[in-house]
Amino acid sequence: MVVVKSEIRADIVSVARKVFSRKGFRYTTMDEIARATGMGKSSIYYYYKSKEDIFEAVVVREAQELKKRLNKVVSAGDTPREQLKDYIMFRLYHVKTVTNFYSVLNDESLEQMNFVNRIRQKFEEEEFKMVREVLEKGMADGAFVINNADIGAMAFTTMLKGLELPLFLNRDSRIEKEKLLDDLIRVIFYGIVKRES
Repeated sequence: MVVVKSEIRADIVSVARKVFSRKGFRYTTMDEIARATGMGKSSIYYYYKSKEDIFEAVVVREAQELKKRLNKVVSAGDTPREQLKDYIMFRLYHVKTVTNFYSVLNDESLEQMNFVNRIRQKFEEEEFKMVREVLEKGMADGAFVINNADIGAMAFTTMLKGLELPLFLNRDSRIEKEKLLDDLIRVIFYGIVKRES
């Protein structure tokens, strides 16, 4: 049986992903990745030039997985309102499940790596586009009362990035977090100003 180089590279990435998730980029060594894969360190270097190259491959894979999952969640909603709510819930709860990609989005110490800003920017652009499309659909069918989908998408994506960390640092139970999210969605959808009848 012939093992293709791309398959070995994919296996290295799968194993390294777990190691990076446990220890973080900074504290993971090539020796640990080699041990975890059952390969020699020189064999790992045959497939990847450096730990940074492996980490980049891991992050790219997680970003692709996250994008697929996010698109699936959003497209499952029947109405723009459901799609937007599903996006908010998914974004706040599930981005952290792709640990290495999440660290690239939030850890400033990783910014010196060349690929980090490129991956961040690509994800942010794709996320912005997706939210804008949902808002445009909602504006067209009268579900959303906003004047500019670009401004709305910028507000949503920026706000959710800012809410991620406080939400995850909060040690409340899952039920309390769900109530917090319900309240948050109510504020996002209906605002805080009492409407005149």
